Amino acid sequence: MDKLHNMNTLRQTLKSDTAVAADLCEKWMLNHLYDENIYTGNIADPVSYYKWPLALIARDKKDEALKLLKWINEKCLTADGDYLSDRSGFHKEFHTYSTLWMVLAAIKLEETVPIEKLLNFILKYHNSETGGMATFPAKPEIITEDMVSTAFLGMVACELKDKNLADKILHYFETIYALQTEDGKFWLRINQNGALIKIFDLKADPKTYSINIGKEEECYYFLGAACFFIARYIETFDDSPLSLAKRFAGVLEKAGSKSLSTIWAAKVAPGCTALYSITSDIHFFNLAHPVIHAVLKGQTEAGYWLKNGKPWTTVSAEQCFWLTDISSRL
Repeated sequence: MDKLHNMNTLRQTLKSDTAVAADLCEKWMLNHLYDENIYTGNIADPVSYYKWPLALIARDKKDEALKLLKWINEKCLTADGDYLSDRSGFHKEFHTYSTLWMVLAAIKLEETVPIEKLLNFILKYHNSETGGMATFPAKPEIITEDMVSTAFLGMVACELKDKNLADKILHYFETIYALQTEDGKFWLRINQNGALIKIFDLKADPKTYSINIGKEEECYYFLGAACFFIARYIETFDDSPLSLAKRFAGVLEKAGSKSLSTIWAAKVAPGCTALYSITSDIHFFNLAHPVIHAVLKGQTEAGYWLKNGKPWTTVSAEQCFWLTDISSRL
């Protein structure tokens, strides 16, 4: 009884704390748009704000979200539905992951024209055989299919209630889990033939190709994205992938709460919170709450998260979005 009481107290505390944190970040975001003269100034990379429209929608600031979405599209959207960017260290084209954030925002805003244009481009790079979404770590001809981009396409499928597409994406996650054979490692990408990618360019970040389970600052957020997609699938269609969600959660349990207590695990918090809200399974909550604590700890008093001593534009908006969702589910 005491254990249940303590859990409920923790849940209520986290519900309140995440709501406060999301509100604080929202205020910073709205101030930032005008302090930095976003719409009238000479912004080098409008695509860097790709997470902002969806975050603002979650905060019920749809007018501002629409204004920002149109501004990004006017500045950077190409005729074929891709985004062009001069972002340092990022792709100049083939923004598949960031495009999916924009697609989700456009769906929420019922912006039919950009939805069609963006999806026509994105779906060219969806492998209907494996179910995976292509990413381009170096060149268009070097394609990998990663869990995060695929999960976000799955979220789009759920928003559109496209079960055929969602089922193909579910197949990808079933496949990538079934291919894992090493106890201490989880491989994060497959190729177009459906095989794990274990050899990659020396210039590539090895963290984005595999997780060393139990080590800190590994990219556990890949698994978190998978959990969130599965939760949305269950909410939208049926609970057939619940056992798969539990298998992914099992990998996270092996990693341990200390390893999950960094920003590198951030998507684990919304993914496992969503599964907890659907199932009331305490195992999911126990995976979520150390990550939530870590995310909250990283927020500054001004409302944003830092990178290299400056406001982290992309991650701050993302955390605002996730914290809003988390608070609503706890």
